[in-house]
Amino acid sequence: MRSRGKAFFLGLYRDESGQMLPVIAVMMIVLLGFTGLVLDVGHAYICHRELQFSADAAALAGAPAMAGASSHPLATTGGGVLAVATNYSSLPGMRNADQRLPNVTMVSGYPLLKCLATFQAQGISCVGFVSYNAVQVKLQETVPLYFASLFGFKTMTIQAMATAVKGGGPSRPYNIAIILDTTGSMGENDSNCGGSTRIACALTGIQVLLHDLDPCWTSQATCGIIGGNAPNSVAQVSIFVFPQVTYPTASNDYSCDGTVPTSTVFSFPAAGATSYEPGTSPSSTTFRVLDFHSDYRLSDTATSLNIYSWATIAALGNPGCNGIGIPNNVYYNNTYYPSPMYAAEAALIQQHTLNPGAENVMIILGDGDANTPQKSGSTVIMPNPATASATYPSWLGECGQAVTAARSFTNTIVYSVAYGAASSGGCITDQDAAFSPHANLSAYPNIQPCDAMALMATYSWDFFSDNQQSGSDSSCVAAQAESALSDIFKQIAGDLTEARLVLDSST
Repeated sequence: MRSRGKAFFLGLYRDESGQMLPVIAVMMIVLLGFTGLVLDVGHAYICHRELQFSADAAALAGAPAMAGASSHPLATTGGGVLAVATNYSSLPGMRNADQRLPNVTMVSGYPLLKCLATFQAQGISCVGFVSYNAVQVKLQETVPLYFASLFGFKTMTIQAMATAVKGGGPSRPYNIAIILDTTGSMGENDSNCGGSTRIACALTGIQVLLHDLDPCWTSQATCGIIGGNAPNSVAQVSIFVFPQVTYPTASNDYSCDGTVPTSTVFSFPAAGATSYEPGTSPSSTTFRVLDFHSDYRLSDTATSLNIYSWATIAALGNPGCNGIGIPNNVYYNNTYYPSPMYAAEAALIQQHTLNPGAENVMIILGDGDANTPQKSGSTVIMPNPATASATYPSWLGECGQAVTAARSFTNTIVYSVAYGAASSGGCITDQDAAFSPHANLSAYPNIQPCDAMALMATYSWDFFSDNQQSGSDSSCVAAQAESALSDIFKQIAGDLTEARLVLDSST
């Protein structure tokens, strides 16, 4: 009996049938757990990606609203900017709401407006509708877990953050008309600008603008320039000067032959005109020395200007050429802004019909001191139809006329750059003495050059002054405290660019 029992139990011990079933059962539980974990993590990842997309969209909507870009809702207060950013988030009922993210909330304290110094140095200022240059958005969602709930983990909270600055991306499409003072005073040396002539310093600033604008779409390896323009131009630039010059000599400003144009008496383009086409006869005159061009760089990634572009040559960007110069007949070199402004506005309106997707921009550089007399000796400088009415065209109230002109350009953003503008002692045709013994008829009685330049700008932050330049004794103070003309034009270029995403850790 005892040997039989022993044999029986020994047989059970040696019997291996069914041994793997418990092991397999345990392994199945482990594998199912891992599968569940992968599915839960994968679902959370997809949700986080969608949440990040919506955070990016919210930040990229809020940033250009801060800048007042016409392609986005205009927000003139910090609260308005935050509302735009929230509206483009994935919160329930907002523009980017997602059925896969039904319970998105904005993290407390966000959206957040920031002034990032790093981008101020790149021309993206904290001056404008609001005193910031960036928007930061932070969203969160509670994601349900399925298999992990078997182990007591029912949900996971995910967050996504995005930060966008209001500029620094690709240029938006623009038609840009630059109005440059080429009167005799611009030929003087500027000790605060390395001793170069004032006009050379101004042209160097324009070079900065051309370098920072995009001539064509960023997707193009080269712009494929034809006749001075890319087929898909983005920022096209034209240059106007005053006093006006004879048409046959206007090309001297970009011909590289060392000659300069010949100035002549003022003409008076009609206020509200929708085109500007100077005649081409030997007796014709023009304020426009260069039509709209986008060949100043050969691609948006080019690191240098195209030295063969007329725009580059005019801006003193070709080392072998003189660029725009002080014209002959200095006798006529007096300052009168309204005529070139109305000419530039008419050209911009005309260009907009050819390039309807672009916004119009005018940049005016000068000292603001309009002072052209009716005549000098026996020579008439302000001929008919100019009058003494102080209403365009007139040799009285000239600074006021310039402001009136700028204020009439409802579809054009006007930037003004005061170069050595005086805060007193100027705009003599707008002062009481110019009208005595009659009443002052100026639209802006007793205005001064600095004020005139400031009032020409569409917004206060579109007005710049070189008073911050090292050694400058100018007391003409602008909202944007840029230190030199090159910095001013970098700021203007920054204003003409798209919003972009940046690192959330940016300062």
